[in-house]
Amino acid sequence: MFISRVRSLESMDCNFDAGINVICGPNGCGKTTILESIHLLAQGFSFRSRDLRELITWKNNELILRGEFEDEGRTRMRAIRVYSRGSEVRENGESLKSPTSFFGTCPAVIMQPSDIELLRGGPEVRRHWLDEILCYRSSANAQVLRRYKRVLQQRNKWLKEFKQNGAAVGGEDLFRVLTQQLIELGAKLWAARIALSKEVSEIITRYYRKLSGGVDEITCAYKSSILKTLDALDVADSMTDEMMDELPENAVARAVVDAPDNATGNAMNKAPGAAGAECADSFGNVAGNAADGSDAPSEDMLRNAFSRKLADLEFVERMQGMTMAGPHRDDLALCASGYEMRSVGSQGQCRSAAVAMRFAAVDVASRYLTKPILLLDDIFAELDVNRRDAVASLIREKQCQVVIATPQAEDLPFKADVEIKLEVGSGDPGINVSTGNNGSPPRCSEDD
Repeated sequence: MFISRVRSLESMDCNFDAGINVICGPNGCGKTTILESIHLLAQGFSFRSRDLRELITWKNNELILRGEFEDEGRTRMRAIRVYSRGSEVRENGESLKSPTSFFGTCPAVIMQPSDIELLRGGPEVRRHWLDEILCYRSSANAQVLRRYKRVLQQRNKWLKEFKQNGAAVGGEDLFRVLTQQLIELGAKLWAARIALSKEVSEIITRYYRKLSGGVDEITCAYKSSILKTLDALDVADSMTDEMMDELPENAVARAVVDAPDNATGNAMNKAPGAAGAECADSFGNVAGNAADGSDAPSEDMLRNAFSRKLADLEFVERMQGMTMAGPHRDDLALCASGYEMRSVGSQGQCRSAAVAMRFAAVDVASRYLTKPILLLDDIFAELDVNRRDAVASLIREKQCQVVIATPQAEDLPFKADVEIKLEVGSGDPGINVSTGNNGSPPRCSEDD
C-alpha cells in the first residue's frame, strides 16, 4: 500500500502479511492513519471523517492512496486521489464514480476504543452499524437504503417548506407520491433489518458470553417505532389547540419524539423485579418475533402499519416540518438483566458488548462476502486480562488478515507475523518505517 499526504503521513510504502500485522510507535506518529487508509481503500469511506478532504495533510492540495488486494487469486488494484474539488477513484485502471463503489468486495471491520459509543451513543450510532452490515448481506439492501434516505430527504424538504409557507413546491400530489414511496421502501428496509437483527442477536449473545466468561448475558432486540404500544400521536391528541399554541416551538416535536421511548423509561424507574419484562415488552412485536425465532412481520404487514402511522401523524408532521416515524427513528437495544445497557451497563459490560458487535460484523461479512480485514486500533489497553485473552482467542479463531495499531508490540497477547515500527525522526516530521520481515499485500480470502 502507498500513502501520500494523508494526515500526518507525508509518504510511505508498506506491505502486509496474510496473518497478524502490528504497527507500533509513539502516539501521533500515524498508526491510526494507516488503519484509516486501509479502511478507505477497502470499504470506500473513512471511519473518522465524513469529508475525505479532511484527510489531506496540512498545507497540501491533495492526497493519494494506492492499495493492492488479493481475493482468491484475483488482484484488485485500487487508487484514490482526493483534492479540493472532489476525488478520482480507480480499480484495475477503470474509473469509478466514488470511493463508495469499493464497498462490498473486500470488507474491513474496525475495532477501536470509541466503539463504546455503540452502546452509550444515540440510536443513530447503532442504526449506522446495523445498516453497514445489512449491505454486506445484499447489494439490493444498499439500494433500498440509499433510495429510502433520498425519498426521506425529499419528503422532509416538502414538509419543512409547508411548515414555513403553508404550501410547498409540487403541492399535495407530490406529497402523496413521496409518502407512498417512503411506505414501500420503509417496509422493505424494515423487513431486511428485522431479519438481520434476528441473525446478529444470536451471534452477539454468544460472543458476549465468551468475552464475559459467562458471568452475565445480554439480549438484543430491534426497537421499531411502528409497533410499540405507545403511539406518538397520543401525546398530541391529549392536548387542546389552545394548550399546543402556548407551548414553545420545539416542545411538541420533543414530546412526539420522546413518546415511543417512554415505555422503556418507565421500566427503568420501576422496581428491579418488573424492569426485565418492561424492557422486553417496550420494543414491540418485531423485537419479540425476531428474538423468539418465530415468523417476522411480512412486508405487507409493515407496509399497512406504516401507512396507518403516517396517516395518524400527518398533522403533527406538517406542523413540525419533518417525518416523525419510520426506520430512520428505530434502534437496536442491548439489554442485560432486563435493563438497557445504554443507561445502566458498566464500562466493562459495554466494551464487551461493543467487541461482540464487531465480531458479529466479521461473521456476517464472512458469510455473505468474504473474510474481512480486521483492523484493531489499540483496543487491548481498554480491556482487562480475561477479556484481552478472550479477544486474542477469537482473533486467532477467525483466521482473518489482522492489522493492529498499538504503542508497544510487546504488550499484545500474541506475536505478530509482521511488525511495522513508526518513528518520528528528531527534528524531522517525517516517519521512518521498518518491518520485521517481508510481507505480502493486504488480501481478502474466501472461506474454504
